Order: sequence, then C-alpha cells, then structure tokens
Amino acid sequence: MKKDYHDNSWLNENVWDKYGKDDEVGAAQEITQESVLAAIQMIKKGKIYDLETERFKGMPVWAGHTGFELVAYASPKGRQNMKDTNIDASVNWYKEGEWLDVPTNAKEYHMGLNTEIMISSMHVGTHMDALSHFTTGDDNHFYNGFSGDDYCTNFGPGRCDIASTPPMVMRGVLLDMAGYKGVEHLPNNYIITAEDCEGCAKWEGVELRPGDAVMVRCADAWPSDRCGDAGLGVSAARYLVEECGAILLGDDKACIDGFNADGSTSVPEHPQPVHHYLLIQQGVHILEYVQLDELAADKQYEFCFICNVSKVRGATGMFVRPIAIV
Repeated sequence: MKKDYHDNSWLNENVWDKYGKDDEVGAAQEITQESVLAAIQMIKKGKIYDLETERFKGMPVWAGHTGFELVAYASPKGRQNMKDTNIDASVNWYKEGEWLDVPTNAKEYHMGLNTEIMISSMHVGTHMDALSHFTTGDDNHFYNGFSGDDYCTNFGPGRCDIASTPPMVMRGVLLDMAGYKGVEHLPNNYIITAEDCEGCAKWEGVELRPGDAVMVRCADAWPSDRCGDAGLGVSAARYLVEECGAILLGDDKACIDGFNADGSTSVPEHPQPVHHYLLIQQGVHILEYVQLDELAADKQYEFCFICNVSKVRGATGMFVRPIAIV
C-alpha cells in the first residue's frame, strides 16, 4: 500500500479540475473505446450473472427514503365496468363506438390491458447514485463545485443528474470480503478498511486496475439484513480509487457507508463520509443493493461488467440492472 488512507486529507482534495469546469460525468470519463473492448474480451463462457434485486411491496428500504408502491392503474374487467358510466370516453375505451368496443374486438378478439403506477424513491433496491445526490458546504455544492443553491430546482438538480450518467461497460472485480474473512457474512457494524481491500484482492489472486468497477460483498443476501450496518469505511474507498484507480464502487448493502454500533461512521461525527468522498470529491458513482452471492459462490472475481441507467432528467438516482458476463 502506497500511503496511509486513514487521515482526513480527502476533505480538502478533489478532482474537479481533471475533466473541466463543466463536467457532469466524473470518473466515468475514463471509459474509452479501448477499455470497453478490453472488458468485452474477458467474456469466454457467455454466462450472465444478474446482479439486480427484485422490487416488491413491503421490500426493505433504507430509512432515509420513501417506500415502494406498485398500484394497479387499470385491468381488463375494470375498464369494461366503466362502459355504462359517465366516465369520459378518452379513458372509457369500452364505451359504445370507442377503441375497444369496435365490433371485431367486442365479438372476436376481446382485447384488454393491464397497467400500473409505481411510486418510489429512485434509491430503492439495486440503484445508482447520481453525482448530485449528496451535497456539502454552506452553498450545498455537489461534484465539480456545482452549487445546489444555484442548480437545484423544484424538478431536481439541473447539473449532474442521473441523465448525465453514460452507459458503463468495464472490467468488474468482486471483493468477496465475507469469503476473505472466512464467514458467511460480515459482523454487524463491521467497517471495511483499506487493508481489508488490499488483503482480499491478494487472497483472491486478483489485480485491481485503473478503470475497474469494484463490487464489495458483505454477504447481505437479499432481502435479509444479516450484517446490519456493515459497510465501507472511507479508507477503503480512498484505497480503491486513489491507489487502484476504480471508477465505480458498489456493494450489497442499502447504504455503502459502514456504521459503528453507536451510529458513528469511519470518520467521527461525519454522517456519511464514503458518499461525500466518492460522489462529491472524486466524481465516482455508487451502486447499492447489488446481488453478489452467485458470483462469490462461483469464485468469479473478474468479469465484464455492464450497467446502464434510464435518462430521467432531474433524478438523483435510478434503478439499474447490472450484469456480469464471463
């Protein structure tokens, strides 16, 4: 290890000048045509690992976010029962002469449809944090010094929203921290250090390289909460980014930050230093609630990693379905 990553020098250091004053992409700028081709060449077997969790009513949600609701908006019978009501024809499709009341459908095809409404935070289940998700300072600034006071609107941040995030294809590395420690899952409140990450990579025989997506497994198999508030400490994040060159970090927890039993983090009195360091100072996107058990069971520590987000203007996070291909 080149240096000690346990001090607080990171609070006064950032990479805002690296990609220009108007940059909203951050470390993902390091994804190039050459790096994508190198990642794709890692595929030898064609086996796909689905790293996304399933979302459902009653699913576990981090206390800081709203719950998840999926409500039926319309059903075939519900539409049909509107026919003899005074509901407007624009939605009353079985009303005489309307879209689904044409003779061929009414007598032969009997077509109907189901639709729904989803009400949810974008930070539920497997998701990516946009670089505008966390702010700091009197001006509530986020990555690249964009002031929340200037750029946060009633319809979300005007800079560094999730729509700014590019498609991601890169080399992926799994750090199976539970496997390295010889346990089914990390103990509650275990905070992962830089030394843990270095030791785990050596134990796996994996070289961490610039441009990697690094996924850290605490073994919090969905939807259980076996290792509670275990997670990364800021020294681990710094080691992976500053020394190893990672440009995307994720784990299998609801919150990537680890917490001690008294609620403190790896930086005393700082509420979430890993989020602060990665998103604001380094422009490194975060993935949370990533399903990593299958990769660990197969001891598949290196893979082609693919992750894309929907372009929702103003959103500070988004559901993702990352995959690993070997």
